[in-house]
Amino acid sequence: MIQKVEMFTIICDNCKCDYGDDAEYSCYAEEERVREDSHENRWITDGEKDYCPDCYHYDDDDNLIIKPAK
Repeated sequence: MIQKVEMFTIICDNCKCDYGDDAEYSCYAEEERVREDSHENRWITDGEKDYCPDCYHYDDDDNLIIKPAK
């Protein structure tokens, strides 16, 4: 039987890439697990927004700099 299930992934709020595209798993059963896994792979959460490693850097004073949206 095929059954619809709810799964989670993270989409970069800047460039809209999907964390699952380059991860071992494409989606996760638990929201917290995808967040933990993405953070281990240099994704960050700033407030309620998530960013892939290509969309942010830190300046010399450790301030978060978000690159212009692609």
